[in-house]
Amino acid sequence: MSELQPPVTTASSSLTPLPHGGIVQQTHSAAANATDVAASTSTAIAVPKGSGTRSTAAAASGGNVVALQTTATEQATGTTVTVNEDPRAALMFYLHCISSVFDGFNGVCREILKVDSISQIECLLEYENFRALTMTQYDQVLILCDALRPNLFINKCFFENASKCGNLKNKFFRIEEVEKSLAIQNEILVRGEKRHVSEIMYYKPSFLEERYYKPMGQLEHRLKVIRKGEHLETFTENYKVHLLMTLIFPFWVVVWAAMVNMYQFRVNYLCKTSCKIN
Repeated sequence: MSELQPPVTTASSSLTPLPHGGIVQQTHSAAANATDVAASTSTAIAVPKGSGTRSTAAAASGGNVVALQTTATEQATGTTVTVNEDPRAALMFYLHCISSVFDGFNGVCREILKVDSISQIECLLEYENFRALTMTQYDQVLILCDALRPNLFINKCFFENASKCGNLKNKFFRIEEVEKSLAIQNEILVRGEKRHVSEIMYYKPSFLEERYYKPMGQLEHRLKVIRKGEHLETFTENYKVHLLMTLIFPFWVVVWAAMVNMYQFRVNYLCKTSCKIN
C-alpha cells in the first residue's frame, strides 16, 4: 500500500504601480502530485475611478479537467454636487440617489403617487430647485421617502464603505459583474416586484443620517398628518406652519426656558418683598 504524497506547491506575486495613480497586482499559484494538478492566476487593477479583477483557474484529476474564469469590474460614476441643508433638499437628493441604482424608478414612484406623467416625478429629484416646488410636491417627496426607506437597499445596492467614498459622503459605481465578496444582488424587491440593479452606492454613515433620517425627523409632524390623510384637505395652510415650527423649534425651546426662568425669578422676588413688608 503506497503512501499519499503531499502536493508540490509554488506561488508568486508582483505589485506594479501605474504612472498616473493606481496599482496592478498579479498572483500565480500551482500545486501538483503524482495524479492531480491545479493552477490559478489572478490580476487586480485599482485606479482612482474604479477597479477590476480577473481570475483563471484550472484543475485536472485522473480523466477529469475543469477550468474557470471570472471577471469583475467596478467603475466610478457620478459627479460631486452641493446639497442645501434644508430638509426638503436633503430628501430630494436622497430620492435622486435611489433613482440611480435600479431600473424602473419612475414607474415605482408613479405607482406610489398615482400620477401619470414622468415629468411629475423628475421635478421631485431636482434638489437644486427645491424652492420651486409647490406644497403638494413637498408632500409627494415625503410620501416617496416614507415608502422607499433605506432598509430596502442597504446591503443590496447600498453598502457602507468609507474607504470607497474617499473625501465624499457617497459614491456610485457601475458593476459589470457581481462582486462575490459584497454579495451584490442583480435584482432587488421593491413593492413586491423585482427590479434590476444598474449601479451600487457606497456611503459613509453620515450620508443616511444627513440625507434621510435627520430631515425625516425634522418633518415628522407633517408626515404624521400625511399618513392620516388630513393633508388632502389642508395642503397649503398647514405645511408652512409645520415646516416653520420644525425649523425654529430649537429657538423657541430656548425662549420658553428663558421665560420660565424670568417668571420664577419674579415670583421669588415678589415673595421675598411681601415677607419683608409683613
